[in-house]
This record gives sequence, C-alpha cells and structure tokens, in this order.
Amino acid sequence: MTGASAPGPGGFEPSVTIVSAELLGSIYHGIAVAHGADAQEAGFFRDRLLRADLRGHSTQGSALIPYHDEMIASGQMRFGAPLEVVRDAPGGAAVDAHFGVGEVVGTRCMGIAIEKAERVGIGCVTVRNSGDFAMASAYSLLALEHGMVGIAMSNGKPVVAPWGGRDPLFCTNPISVAFPGGERFPLVIDMATSAFSMGDAIRTARDGKRLPFVGIVDRDGAYGTDPAPIVIDVNERESKLDGALLPLGPKGFGLLLIVELMCSALAGSAGSYDNDFEPSGERPWAHGQVFMAMSADAFAGQAALRGSVDELIDRVQGSRAAPGQQPVRVPGRSAHEEEERRMRDGVPVRDEELAQLCEVARRRGLGHLVDQI
Repeated sequence: MTGASAPGPGGFEPSVTIVSAELLGSIYHGIAVAHGADAQEAGFFRDRLLRADLRGHSTQGSALIPYHDEMIASGQMRFGAPLEVVRDAPGGAAVDAHFGVGEVVGTRCMGIAIEKAERVGIGCVTVRNSGDFAMASAYSLLALEHGMVGIAMSNGKPVVAPWGGRDPLFCTNPISVAFPGGERFPLVIDMATSAFSMGDAIRTARDGKRLPFVGIVDRDGAYGTDPAPIVIDVNERESKLDGALLPLGPKGFGLLLIVELMCSALAGSAGSYDNDFEPSGERPWAHGQVFMAMSADAFAGQAALRGSVDELIDRVQGSRAAPGQQPVRVPGRSAHEEEERRMRDGVPVRDEELAQLCEVARRRGLGHLVDQI
C-alpha cells in the first residue's frame, strides 16, 4: 500500500486500493465480534458501515473504523447495551440506548419505527444516550425495503459554530430522507447540515487542498476555505479541531437547529454543546437521534407515491443544465449507481485509510483477512 507524495499546487492526489465488498464486510464483522458483539449485533455493525462504503461515503465506512474501534474499546460505545423503551405509544417511542454502538441502536430503532408505521401509518422513535451511528442514510434506506419513506438524524460532539459565530456548539447534525421510487431509483437525501462534514474537512486538509467555498472558522475568528490550520493530527484515529466548521449559510443553520432540537429537546437527550468534554468509558458523549418511517398506504398510496417520485426525477433530470454545468441530477442517483458498481467491482479505499483499517484488524486478531487484501 503506497501513500500520496508531497502536495503540489493542486494538493495530494491520493492513491487507492480496491477491496471486495465481501472482504470488507468480513473485516467489519470480525472487529465487532472481537469486541464481544453477538451475531446479530455484528451483522448490523457490518451492514451499516459497508453500505456507506458501497454508496461512496467511505468517510462513514472504512475511514471511521479506527475511531469506532477506539470508542468501543474504551467503553464509550458498548455492544450488548440494553435498549430501554422509556415511553411507548402507537405511533412513537422514546428510547434510552445506554450508550450502545450506534449502528446497532440505529438499526433496532428504525426497525421499531417501521413496525409502528405498518400498524398505524407512521412511526417515530427518539433516542437518548446513543453512540455515533455513521451514515444517516444507512437507516433511512431501511424503510425503503418496506415501501416507506425513511428519515434519520443525529446530533453529537460540538464541531460546528453558529452562523456568524466562531465557537463550536453543534455537531454536523446529519439528516437523511429516503423516498422509494417506482421505475426509477430511490431519491435519497443524505447531508450534514454544516457546510462540510468532518470527514470532508479532514480529507481536504490531509490532501493539502482547499474547500470549494467558505466552510471553516479559525481560532482567530476568520472565515475561510483552508481547513489545514484548524484540523489537528489529520492522520490520527480522531482528528481534532482548532477552530470550527460552519453551517451552510443562515438557512443551513436553521436546518441544523431543527435537527438539534429534534435530537435533544424532543428526544430528551443531551445537546451537542453538552458534549464539550473529553469522553471516557465512565463519561461517554451522549448522541441524540430520531428515526421515522411513514407508510405510503396511510397517505397517497404506494402507486401514487412511487409514480410521483419517478415523475419528479424525470422532470428534474430532464431540465436544461446551465451553461458550463454538468447535466442536472437528483440526490441518490450517484450513490445508487455507485452501490451497484462497487458491489460488483469492489470498493476503492484510500491507502492511508486502508493502512489504519488493517492496523485495527490485525490488533483484533484478523490478520488472516488483512492478508487477503
């Protein structure tokens, strides 16, 4: 495995290694088992992370493994943690996850939301005391398997300043909404409510490049596009910020606040700003999350919903591109196409991130799988 050379004027061009989806999944499953996960938990952990890799979001898949491994090893996320339903209603539930592993908590809670939606048309599950759940759309996509609209969102550690501010108060507060298509692909929105995700900022700094537009504020309060001055230890398992990310403008800040309130005030969980401390097994960060499923049968009906999604996709993609722009596309198409391609041809993993993944795997007794890469 070879890394990138020193950056030139355009920054690094990272090298990658192609790894089969099956082998990557086996490594993830093995890491979970090494941490004490049972077969179901290990499967949830594997499937949610691998889905991120397949859909082109490896910052929430392979690149996240060293961070999650460290959190689990230190007791900040725990396999086998009880999922306590604190309040239950026909269409909703409030859950205390007791700092379970995010991929396990998210899968189980979206399952509860889907079951409720099957009975009464809509299911909403709020979660307190959860762990980092990686890619938000890994959960909204689960609803599509039942012909439902899926929604997932989370808060977490503070890395984002309020619009016009400079101090980190909020997480990137990701949100995903997934709509089932008919003849077309599903329309899936998956986004941080900050201008850039933490993973994007780290990679951009690591590659010696600049962000395409203003998205960070440094320690002196200056807004800019170069993440290098604010990202510390870019090659470590958990990079830290000496500054903050920014919301996607004032409207993006409004969306960030909606996610924050859903995942803290409504869920009865900590606010992102309450996680402003160095976590440990005795005092983990408390992630608040919300998972929703809506059955089309309770509203417009399956055929009408899917037909409308297809029509929207056709209308948008059939619209004229502006001069100098690429053809118009809708959210979800690229990820859908990439998932099919990577499942068949393998997953490209950046070599410096693959080296970290292999280090974790060997430490967990999975050298025989690493040797197959």
